[in-house]
Amino acid sequence: MGLLKTLFSLFIISFPIAELGRFQFSNGVSFSLNDVLLFLVIVSWFWFNVKKRKYLNSGFLKKSIFLFSLIAVVALIINLGTLSLGNFTVSFLYLVRFVSYASIYFIVKEFDPKFKKTISYLMLLSGSIFVLIGYAQYFFYPSLRNLFYLGWDEHLYRMFSSFLDPNFAGAFFVLFLLFLSYFVNKFYENRNFIKFSFALIVSIFTFVAVYLTYSRSALIMLAAGLITYLLLINKKKFMLLVIITMILVVFLSPKSFRTEGTNLFRTVSSEARLASAEQGLNIFIKNPVLGVGFDAYRYALNRYEGLNTAYWQVTHSGGGTDNSFIFVLATTGILGFIVYIYLLYKMVKLGFVNIKKNKYFSVIFISSILAISIDSLFVNSLFYVFIMEWLWILAGLIENK
Repeated sequence: MGLLKTLFSLFIISFPIAELGRFQFSNGVSFSLNDVLLFLVIVSWFWFNVKKRKYLNSGFLKKSIFLFSLIAVVALIINLGTLSLGNFTVSFLYLVRFVSYASIYFIVKEFDPKFKKTISYLMLLSGSIFVLIGYAQYFFYPSLRNLFYLGWDEHLYRMFSSFLDPNFAGAFFVLFLLFLSYFVNKFYENRNFIKFSFALIVSIFTFVAVYLTYSRSALIMLAAGLITYLLLINKKKFMLLVIITMILVVFLSPKSFRTEGTNLFRTVSSEARLASAEQGLNIFIKNPVLGVGFDAYRYALNRYEGLNTAYWQVTHSGGGTDNSFIFVLATTGILGFIVYIYLLYKMVKLGFVNIKKNKYFSVIFISSILAISIDSLFVNSLFYVFIMEWLWILAGLIENK
């Protein structure tokens, strides 16, 4: 168990490296330091269970995770005839990744309470470093123009940190801000004002970071997440303050570096998202029962629409639609969609079931799930690697053995 804990600690600490530790191949396959560490964590966990002759425990989410994974496998196999062996292999590897990310929940769930507390502090450290990298990037590396050939958009004068994408970075900032509320409350209640001041300062910088991404979906997610959080802790009187503060931030903050990307009232990206949603729905309509196969969306989009770029196998915009729910519909059909909604429902229920035993983390988890679900209507954030991993860790933290 000692090796497993060490590897898992390194896994969490590797979060801020994110896309900077990613290696991309021309056929769309990629792997990162995060993937390598997660693989070692899973192997170590498997070996530990074999030695102890332990089997996969039940877990509150076990059935829903297994059922969605099964439908995703069936959907991909049924569509084997439309995919080359290479494309099928790439899609299958991403399905394996999804199962690997979900396994984090089972691993964390089995840790003892003392190490779970250590995990929460490692998440605090990791998230704080990510925010720090974000500010360094914003001031010293304001554009991704030189990485366009690797499939990245320009994102001029926007904070994208080591995710290299302001929308996903914004979503993660919101999740981290909700997570920070636990430490702000904890340190305040313990009258540890030095740690309280640190947590509060990091929270303020994280709040500003959300705005500096100029991601409208992240701002909507922030409002939804904070309002849900305040409702659950019965602090309704602060809801109006949150709404007024966000309105003031949007309309009264300085408008330096005016570009299309930093204009919160821009229409080009909105039109692109509507077009992306329409493409996804068209693909679903043509494959309504089981979709085109989990994470085979890129190949279906190229088959139906014809991606007019030389980088279609690596461009990030071609890998999915800008709506996680439409992505599920298009890749696993109506059957997969129903089961996935059930999985999200079970995750929210997990939070409520444990809210008396683990109040703040449960409230944070519920708020995070609802907030990211709203964000995923505009960005495919429910299937973004680091967001999935963060949520699965939280799920494991709030459930007892």
